[in-house]
Amino acid sequence: MSTAKGLRRHLEGWQAALLALLLGGAAIVLAAPRAAEPLDWPQPDVDGDTLTKVMSRDDDLAREATRQELDVDVRALGRELRGYNDAAALAEEGEPFALARQRVAEAAQKVASDADGLERLRAYQLVRFLEELRAWQKTGTFSDELRALSGDFVEALSRNRWCWPGTRDLLLDERALRVLFKKRWNAIVGANGEALALTADEERVRLGFLVVHPFINNDPLGRGVTDPTAVERLVAPQRMETTEKLAELDPSYPVELARGMTLYRTGQFQPAADAFRRHLEQAPDGPHTLRARNYLKAALDQSPLPAP
Repeated sequence: MSTAKGLRRHLEGWQAALLALLLGGAAIVLAAPRAAEPLDWPQPDVDGDTLTKVMSRDDDLAREATRQELDVDVRALGRELRGYNDAAALAEEGEPFALARQRVAEAAQKVASDADGLERLRAYQLVRFLEELRAWQKTGTFSDELRALSGDFVEALSRNRWCWPGTRDLLLDERALRVLFKKRWNAIVGANGEALALTADEERVRLGFLVVHPFINNDPLGRGVTDPTAVERLVAPQRMETTEKLAELDPSYPVELARGMTLYRTGQFQPAADAFRRHLEQAPDGPHTLRARNYLKAALDQSPLPAP
């Protein structure tokens, strides 16, 4: 046997072996954590088909309210709600606002057992609100009708940074708009019945939006707060509360990952790293594993070195 043939025999299959080695190395590199700023908040799972049915039902109820006049007491509640929203929009926190709230409570008490009438009134005002809000987006005019339907909602869009800066382009999609309106309506009326309660999917939409875009009750820009970390500290308590509610609603929600993100964004890097580790211990092979590892590395990179 020639020397060349002997060498070829010993090297047979080297191409496949080299390819396997390269692929294995690439997999290791891809799987290795790379520091990444926590930006994309985990969202709860929402059944889109079920939610679409809920939205369609609200639209149907609104049309029914238009075709068939509501009961006189239900219509009276609608008027009192408009008065309440006018007072809220004008920030009348004194006697006028308190009186408007009392009138709503009294009107709601009269129709507390009329779940069908309440549903139709809420649906009608919801659809009218969406129409007036779209008109405001096009024209910039804050109509009397929009104020009577939503109170200070347009002002809240700016305060909560729910619009792209300097525009009327909303960060809320229609699903979030609807559930936020219904949640607020229920709270004002004091509607606690099962018929008016948000569905589990609606709650997931609401909480999923608020964990990304929390309420900002005290406008940081108005108080001269511009530092991003300082703003994050203002909203951190609400983010933590929203995270806990998401975990209660959906036990599969990656609560430790969300906690870690909140802690990281407020500059608490070591507690954030601890939260990311807990997530990885609980779900070592879950859908958020690579993100958690990348966030963990970023938190460790930012953490101060221990004293020698």
